[in-house]
Amino acid sequence: MTKIIAPKAPGLYVDREVDCEEAMDYAITDLLDRASTAGWSIPEALAAIERVIPNQRMAYGRRRSC
Repeated sequence: MTKIIAPKAPGLYVDREVDCEEAMDYAITDLLDRASTAGWSIPEALAAIERVIPNQRMAYGRRRSC
């Protein structure tokens, strides 16, 4: 799996959100390529990611509140 690109500076900075989006774009592209290699279609994989994200949000929220 592709290494996630780290923030360009510690803490908050002006383009941090954009940099995070770029890092996630590279990682998701890698994930989609690996899903395709495994036999899933790109539309199937994208739809699955869209369904999984809300579950991840809820799970992360529960972990943070503990």
